[in-house]
Amino acid sequence: MSYEAPDPTKLRIKPTYNVGDYGKDVLLPLVCTQSSNVQTFTPSGATFEFTPHDSAQPIDEQDVIISDTDKVQQLHAGNDTAFTKSWIWNPDMSAFVYKIAFNIGLGLKCSAYTNGSTNFGDITLTITQLGDGIGDKVIWSRAYDAGTTALGATGELICNFHADILAVVKVNNALPLKIDLTVAHTKTGTNTSQIGFLPFYPYVPTAIPRLFTISSVGFHIHASLDHAYPIWRDQDNDQRLDYSGISAEQAGATMPTEALASYLNVDGLSSNPLPADSEGTTY
Repeated sequence: MSYEAPDPTKLRIKPTYNVGDYGKDVLLPLVCTQSSNVQTFTPSGATFEFTPHDSAQPIDEQDVIISDTDKVQQLHAGNDTAFTKSWIWNPDMSAFVYKIAFNIGLGLKCSAYTNGSTNFGDITLTITQLGDGIGDKVIWSRAYDAGTTALGATGELICNFHADILAVVKVNNALPLKIDLTVAHTKTGTNTSQIGFLPFYPYVPTAIPRLFTISSVGFHIHASLDHAYPIWRDQDNDQRLDYSGISAEQAGATMPTEALASYLNVDGLSSNPLPADSEGTTY
């Protein structure tokens, strides 16, 4: 049998990455910093409701806190005014998100009443992938009905709002996600109310101790193949890589090396190193 000495120029490495065994729930608290338009709710005297799914209360992974406090904070935007808030999340890797779950405490306080009614309007959630100069992309936008009964007198209403997004979404570590929440307000007659957001809220009004949770958004994520791709992307004379089947569209991370700039035939490096016309191209 003849023997051929190893020839480094003929070596091909096909990187593989087992994404099937990796799944993780990432739970992010929807924290708010606000010094004005903040008021206290007393859960033991409030009306409690939840947003039903198929006539049942939805459940999901979320933090649970046991406490005997009878006070929570409501953040609002003023009398009879919709509440809006935005958050930014920067993924630390490229991944596929298979489920996004929102658990949010909503608060309505009717502080003055003559007649009519006051209630939550549409709860609008919008998720946008920020393009960092290459264009933003709306991943999800939908208006939800809170499913609550309007107040017809002074008082407080606490709603456990839940929404599931079951669309598969690709996230990249160089492209942040912006989450926008709008809580609208509807009213009839003559009354004054404040509608807004509860960062920390209970499930029931009077039990001692109570179960509390925090307003949050959860992502169920699986690392994508290109999460490993930048590790292999810097080739040299001793390491010849087989790039077949790797789409530039899926290469979301930046490798700040001159070798990468040379490989992609670009003059310099940027936050998005792929050529503008690279979509669908296989390297």
